[in-house]
Amino acid sequence: MKIQVPKQLDLFSTIDFVGSLRDIKEADSYDFDFDQTDFVEPFGMLLLSEALCRFKKERPTVKKSCSNFKRMTYAGHMGLFKSFGLDWGNETGEANGSSTYIPITSYSVDEIVKAAADNLREVGDEVEAICDRLASVLCGEEGTILHEYLRYSLRELMRNVVEHSESDCFLVCAQYWQGKGLAELAIIDHGIGLKDSFSRNPHVKPESDKDAINYALMPAISGKAFKGAKTRSRSMWVNSGFGLYMTSRICRNGGNFFLGSGDAGVLLTSHGDNAKRNVPIFHQGTVARMRIETNNLESLRISLERFGNEGRKFAAAYNNIVKIEPSAASMMLREDFSPFALGRLINRFKK
Repeated sequence: MKIQVPKQLDLFSTIDFVGSLRDIKEADSYDFDFDQTDFVEPFGMLLLSEALCRFKKERPTVKKSCSNFKRMTYAGHMGLFKSFGLDWGNETGEANGSSTYIPITSYSVDEIVKAAADNLREVGDEVEAICDRLASVLCGEEGTILHEYLRYSLRELMRNVVEHSESDCFLVCAQYWQGKGLAELAIIDHGIGLKDSFSRNPHVKPESDKDAINYALMPAISGKAFKGAKTRSRSMWVNSGFGLYMTSRICRNGGNFFLGSGDAGVLLTSHGDNAKRNVPIFHQGTVARMRIETNNLESLRISLERFGNEGRKFAAAYNNIVKIEPSAASMMLREDFSPFALGRLINRFKK
């Protein structure tokens, strides 16, 4: 059976394609045809790679092949094909990267934890060092606003995987289109997913993956950071539940942010009718994509201060409310944590 890979491996096309693989009928063989594929993005490559790895595991005795892929030299250089077991192109992480891209790179959680112990520092510090290097590779010179954005957002996404996912490894990929003034960074794991992660928090009870995503993007709500939770460390890296909230606010301030887990996903953009868009997805784990419009950046310090203050106001209200409904979380995301939305939330729980 021939399976046509989409013309573009962008967010929507790849999500649709991955979903369609669940309905593929049983056959004696499968051939993934890349003949029409002429454009790939970091998110699309990571999601496709994970989906094809899963497809192979679910059909271990059936012959599988790929065709018309050797024309895709960029994807091969980025490590796409070897990432799902096809012997062509670079290995994951083999390409050196440049001021325009980070190839598909695999990280072991155990190795990050071990490196931190060997260097006598917190795991968060080890993650920070990795992200600083990656940001420097992608955009070059340190000290720029773009470098600070990328380093901060990378760090928060990576910490979320290391601290919550229970995944043994994860993949990272990024591209900087300088002519478009656009940077995209994607990260994917095959861990327990957001819904199971929140099972540790007694104050929230997501009944679906969609509920869990709404909670994950709220400040001060996580599987480890909640009212009454015990912490063993006073380190700056102790989890606060602000990571995904801050990263998503940064991205939608100049670009957009996508988060998917299980059978649900959400795309957050700037204000408007489609500021919060539900995008069904199928992924056993968690995947995130951030896009930053590099020609529309404000100071990271100013952004973090503003978003942090708004987040802390919500967190204070949440500490009084304790049990927050998924619908309330969804409303706050849709209205981008406006003061009006926060007032409505507080008044709602006073009744």
